Amino acid sequence: MSTRPRTLKGLVLVLPLALAVAACSGGGSAGKSNADAKLVNSDPAIVIGSTLSLTGSLGVLGRPLEAGYQQEIADVNAAGGIAIDGRREKLKLVVLDNGSDPSTASSQAAELVQHDHAVALLGSGTPQIVLPTAVAAEQLRVPFVTSQMPVEAFANGDKTGWTYSWDLFYDEQQQATAAAKALATTAGDKKVALFTDNEPDSVVERPLYEAALKADGLDVVGDYTFGVATTNFSSFIADARANGAQLVAGQLAPADGADLLKQLTSSGFHPKAAFLAGTSDAGYQPPTLGRLAQDTLSAGYWSPGQASPGQLAIISPTLGKKYSGSPDYAPAAVAYAVAEVLTDALAAAGSTNPAKLNTAIAHTDARTTAGPVTFNQLTHTAITAYHVTG
Repeated sequence: MSTRPRTLKGLVLVLPLALAVAACSGGGSAGKSNADAKLVNSDPAIVIGSTLSLTGSLGVLGRPLEAGYQQEIADVNAAGGIAIDGRREKLKLVVLDNGSDPSTASSQAAELVQHDHAVALLGSGTPQIVLPTAVAAEQLRVPFVTSQMPVEAFANGDKTGWTYSWDLFYDEQQQATAAAKALATTAGDKKVALFTDNEPDSVVERPLYEAALKADGLDVVGDYTFGVATTNFSSFIADARANGAQLVAGQLAPADGADLLKQLTSSGFHPKAAFLAGTSDAGYQPPTLGRLAQDTLSAGYWSPGQASPGQLAIISPTLGKKYSGSPDYAPAAVAYAVAEVLTDALAAAGSTNPAKLNTAIAHTDARTTAGPVTFNQLTHTAITAYHVTG
C-alpha cells in the first residue's frame, strides 16, 4: 500500500456538507498511520484508491479506515489475489491524505483514477468528505464504495440518483428511535432540549428526532437550530434551563458540538441524560462527555457479533488485536466490510471494467464483517446495525 499527500489540480468540487454521527462516552485513539505499510507482491497489481483524512480534524477517523482497507486487501492477496480475465491478480491499495478538506478529497479522487489508474475507490468518513468523493466518482464513472455516512443523507446527496456510488451504514431513523428510547428510560421529568445545526445530515435527522422523542413521551421544551460554525450557545442554554429541560439531544458538527459541551458545563447545566451526535473531533468516534450528564448515553454502529465466526477469526488477530478496547475497532471493522464488498464484486465480475464491476456491486448479497449487505437499487444504500445504551 502507498500513501501520498499529493493533489492533482483539476476536478475540484466544494460542497457545504456536514458531519453526522452517533455520540457516546469514551475517547478515540489516534493510533499510528499505516502509511508506510506495504502489500506483498502487489506490483504490478490492480489498483484500488482511497482519499482519506489522515490529518486534520478528521485524522483520527481516517487511520482506522486505512487499517481496515489495508487488512482486507492484504488478506485477499495472501489468499492468491483475484481472478481477472482468467488470470490471478494481486491488489494494491493507494491512499492519499486529503487533510480533512472536501475539495482536496474531490481532486484526489480524480488523481487516483487518472494518475494511478485506480479501478475503484473506497470511501472516507463523514458526509463532508464522502459526498464530494462520490460526486467525483460519478463524473469519473468509476465505482465508489463507502460507509461512515448515514444512508438517507447519502441517498439525498444526489437528487438525480447515484450510478457508481454505494454506501453501507446505519439509517437515520434507527438513530433517532434508539436515542429517544434511551432518553425516555431516564427517571424524572421528560423535558428535553434538542440542538441541531443546518448541515444536510442534521436537516434529515431533526424531524426524525422530534417525532421519535414525542412518540416516547418526551416533551421537547427547547428546539434549537443554527448554522454550522456557531460558537455561542448561551441564549439556547439559558432558554432550555428556564423551560426546565433535564435531558439533551442533538446533532452538530464536531467543533460546534465541542463548544456546546463546554458551554453546558461552564453554565452549570448538568442534564440527567445526554445524547449528542457528531460531537467528537474524530468524526464517528464517541466523545468524552465527562460529568456533563448523570447518565451519558453510548451509541454504536458495530459490534463483533455482526461478523460471522469465520470472519471474526480473521480480523480478531489483526484489527482486533490492534484496536483491542478502542472505539477505533468499529470504523476499522466496517472499513474491512466496505473493502469486502468491492473485492467480492471484483471476483464476481472477473473484470476491472467499470460497468461490469459496478453491476457486480449492485448485485451484492454478502455476509460481511458489518453484517449482511444487500443494496437498495434506488438509493444505492445498505442498512447496517445501530444501537444506543445507557
